[in-house]
Amino acid sequence: MKLKRLLIAGAAVVLVLFCYFLLRGPEGRLKLPAGPHAPMVSLGDSHGLILAPDGSMWSWGGEDRGFPVLGLGKTKLTANLVRIGSETNWSFVSAGDAHNLALKSDGTIWAWGANFRGQLGDGRYGGKLPNGTFNMEHRPVHTVEGTDWVQVVAGFTTGYALKRDGSLWAWGLNDFGQLGIGSWRDSPTAVRVGTATNWVRIRAGGVSAAGIQSDGSLWIWGGSPKLGNTTPQSPQNLLVPTRFTSDTNWVDVSVAFNLWLAVKSDGTLWGWGRNAHTFTGASPDACETPSQIGQETDWQSVRSSRGGYYHVLRKRDGSFWIMDASHDDRSVKLSKVGLPPNVVASDAGGGAIAAITQDGEVWTCGTILGHHGTIERFVGFATDVCWRLGWKVRWGYESPRIVRERPWQLRNVDQDD
Repeated sequence: MKLKRLLIAGAAVVLVLFCYFLLRGPEGRLKLPAGPHAPMVSLGDSHGLILAPDGSMWSWGGEDRGFPVLGLGKTKLTANLVRIGSETNWSFVSAGDAHNLALKSDGTIWAWGANFRGQLGDGRYGGKLPNGTFNMEHRPVHTVEGTDWVQVVAGFTTGYALKRDGSLWAWGLNDFGQLGIGSWRDSPTAVRVGTATNWVRIRAGGVSAAGIQSDGSLWIWGGSPKLGNTTPQSPQNLLVPTRFTSDTNWVDVSVAFNLWLAVKSDGTLWGWGRNAHTFTGASPDACETPSQIGQETDWQSVRSSRGGYYHVLRKRDGSFWIMDASHDDRSVKLSKVGLPPNVVASDAGGGAIAAITQDGEVWTCGTILGHHGTIERFVGFATDVCWRLGWKVRWGYESPRIVRERPWQLRNVDQDD
């Protein structure tokens, strides 16, 4: 009798749990917490960051390179958006490959993830700690000094920030001159870039960077657009921001590996640098000269990822398009993405697209962040180990992406739930 009662009780528990999970539905909510602020999304190599309208910060994806980019402590992979901490005073987010940067409403800079090249900006630089681990932060910590920061950008192993006075500052790895400070010297603390006080937009690529000033002028630095220039400390690299054209109608720019794409106020799209001829149709020898891509005049913005062969464009009508030459024959494919029409924030990175709608839904498509093949994980691990030891290797390996072409919606889960 006792065994029978235990079996009945056990069956009842299973039935209750089954009904609970059946009625509860999928884990998490479908909309971000509401609030008065404009949302923001930023994508890194294998993860993404979300700034919700209520000022809370969220992440999803994986920590494929072994660094705590999710900012969630011991979590290594999450398909849902998970809230980072409990603060509601975040104002800006930027996801890098192995580290992240964020701003709070009080103008302070916070960072987390890898710090082996001083990319967190806290004054520490590389090397092993006494306990045998490398410098890294598992959760956001206050790093760069000051309370007047208004924009941050996390590069590959660099950080950039704008102050309220329009000045530009940088820190981290500088082997290609990507800090723009006039030397090859790395810096674990913020160093001012030039003397200009009218910077309005900064973009970072693997070894290059770009910025747009308030007069519409476009400036680039770091790895040079010259053909075949892919080596550190090359005399062809640009050690300071260099004005690239005399035009003053640039409105957006993206940077890949020594490749730049940019949009003008007339809606035209332009490209130059390494492999730009793939998209422009110009001669490979003309890589230093901006050439128009296509004939459309309704482009609004551009983002680049995956070594410069995969780009996400947005038109003025709100539609999103993928310009892809990552396949073997290197022919360019332009395809429309079926994202909702009421998108208010978007970004691209790691071969993925993410967008936030006006009512707080988060949609994504392309690479499934945090999911990579065995070979790519091994190459990524080997690369990071070499960089930690000071060997600045680049294997030039690109593995096939694990993708879903049809957009899907991300759910969000508060850790306090």
